[in-house]
Amino acid sequence: MSIIFWAMTLILLVKYQLVVLNADDHGEGGTFALYSLLCRFIGINPGLKGKPTADDLSLLRYSTSRGQYARQGIAAGPAPKKTLLKRMGTGNTFAPALRKLFRTNRVAQTLLLLLVLMMTAMVIGDGVLTPAQTVLGAFGAISVKAPSFPQSSIAGISIGVLALLFAVQPLGSQYLGGVYAPILLLWFLLQIVVGIHNIAIFAPWIGKAINPYYLYRFFTSGVSADLAWRSTASIFLCITGAEASYADMGHFTRKSIRIAFVGILYPSVMISYFGQSAWLIKNPSGYATSFFASIPWGDAFFYFYFVVAVLAACVASQTMISAAYSIVRQSMALRCFPRMKVIHTSTKVAGQIWIPAVTVFIGAFTIAAVGIFQNSIALGFSYGVCVSTLMMGTDLLIALAMIVVWELPLICPILFLLLFGFIDSIFWTANLTKIPLGGWFAVTVAAAVCLFSYIWFLGTNLKRQYAVEHEENYSDVISPRSQAAQLAPALSTIYQNVQAGYDLTLLPGLGLFYSEQNDEHHCPTVLAKFVRRLNALPQLSVIVTVRNVPVSSVSPEERLLLRDVPNCPGLVQCIVRYGYQDKVSQGDPFLTALLKEVDRQGAFDINSLCQDRVIYVILSSKLSGSRSGNPTAANVLKVGFVNWVYGPLAQILSISVSENWDLPQDRTLQMGVSLAI
Repeated sequence: MSIIFWAMTLILLVKYQLVVLNADDHGEGGTFALYSLLCRFIGINPGLKGKPTADDLSLLRYSTSRGQYARQGIAAGPAPKKTLLKRMGTGNTFAPALRKLFRTNRVAQTLLLLLVLMMTAMVIGDGVLTPAQTVLGAFGAISVKAPSFPQSSIAGISIGVLALLFAVQPLGSQYLGGVYAPILLLWFLLQIVVGIHNIAIFAPWIGKAINPYYLYRFFTSGVSADLAWRSTASIFLCITGAEASYADMGHFTRKSIRIAFVGILYPSVMISYFGQSAWLIKNPSGYATSFFASIPWGDAFFYFYFVVAVLAACVASQTMISAAYSIVRQSMALRCFPRMKVIHTSTKVAGQIWIPAVTVFIGAFTIAAVGIFQNSIALGFSYGVCVSTLMMGTDLLIALAMIVVWELPLICPILFLLLFGFIDSIFWTANLTKIPLGGWFAVTVAAAVCLFSYIWFLGTNLKRQYAVEHEENYSDVISPRSQAAQLAPALSTIYQNVQAGYDLTLLPGLGLFYSEQNDEHHCPTVLAKFVRRLNALPQLSVIVTVRNVPVSSVSPEERLLLRDVPNCPGLVQCIVRYGYQDKVSQGDPFLTALLKEVDRQGAFDINSLCQDRVIYVILSSKLSGSRSGNPTAANVLKVGFVNWVYGPLAQILSISVSENWDLPQDRTLQMGVSLAI
């Protein structure tokens, strides 16, 4: 019991509550929030997309200066309070050198991204294994009262409950949360009552376990050091769940998480473990089912406790499912995942989302895990591998944040890794020995997700690289003679204007051309294709670039950046910026804000615009590898990757932006183009 007490105290209470929760990105937590925070303070863009632009650096939430949180004309509220760790920053000289290393070294940036992708994969794996482990473990109570009850039947019941849990995901956490809160409170109170009873009846002196001497004795006497080390893989399951509190920070405040942990969760769970340990002293043969076997006061209370346990297991499952939704959406923002349909289940809380594709994926693998293992012991091994790996990655990123974000003395991250990195490495290496016994499932799921993310990231980067290499000047696409062209009331008059000598026909209304590239000299491919195919251009043409910036949210006042294209009247460039927690929406509210900003800046006479005619033009590009050119090994690998790996995936998984960004289907024109690298 001593090792459980100190593991929970050091890892859950000290490391997570006092250190890790301070690494928030304007209230957001989790792997990508931490990665975003690091990228911003290092001076790089997430996803190896180069340095941040000067415009992005001016964002209210982009500032790396702790005091610069208010700008004239923007109601941002008071500056966030500095925590103890943030006040300890001393401006050590090692921070600038480390920032420079990451800014100039592509390998360092790649390793940082791969670490984040691996941790992301583990979070998704956690989302798969937590429901399987907790629900199947809760139904394990059946075997206590009915030892002959088939384990396959218990697994079947668990699968039915899990299927129901995933079926209600479209309701959203705003409705489910109202049911979950009282369940959790009742669950923790029951653990306190049962734990106190068992301590008082079986071993009132069990409190001696807080003496660290017994922790020392655990490793040095009674059993071999190797066996003691291997047994920590099972002990580790007592401290899982802390990673969820950090990942779900966006739904709660740091203060509320700490109050709930210190005031309710930590004491109730600790009392429960002390109570089980006291019961085991008198009943050592019941170690396999001690949690339910130690429940007192007859069958009626047992079954009541069992029902609450099942409901609490569903709550714990929902926590990691919601975390998986958040992490996938953040991955999409960094182009490490394909576009998926994201449904916002709340109009008040931006983080409450439902992603149908993720629900299907996690649900299928969760049910498969229960069907394959059919017992919580083997699932526990897989679960332990997943969470311990995630905790090790968190240690590395927090140590890096101590240097480049908080600018603590170098001794602080060193001591952090020597203490918490050492403890976590014991649990991690012990869990790795369980890979043949069930841990292989977590490794397989995480490796597949990580590989898929990196493949998608490389493929999208190749498309961006192609677009940059094949940029055209505006003067090569739009002739100055088009300025004198008359407005065409319909598309049929395009050809009349061409015969009259005009290079282009101006169509009445507004045209929005969506492009990933947006600079004042080069014409985006979508606009060039439209002009060359139709010999026409809308009266007001806006080149829209949706850009995800490494902040949690962008205020409406800062969202739009507009500028005129030189020597091209009626052509405007617009950059629309979103944080990784923002919902990308290009519907009517965006259109209203855009026209208001165009009018405010005087970029176009809005009064002369036919505002009832709006067309949205998007480009659907297909990447393919060309066998022509220099047949070097690198080119051959690139062509093979595009044709046989990324290309087929993109064809299967691609979703039009019109489905994700609220574009009106009846006014959206999609143009196809093949990109041969």
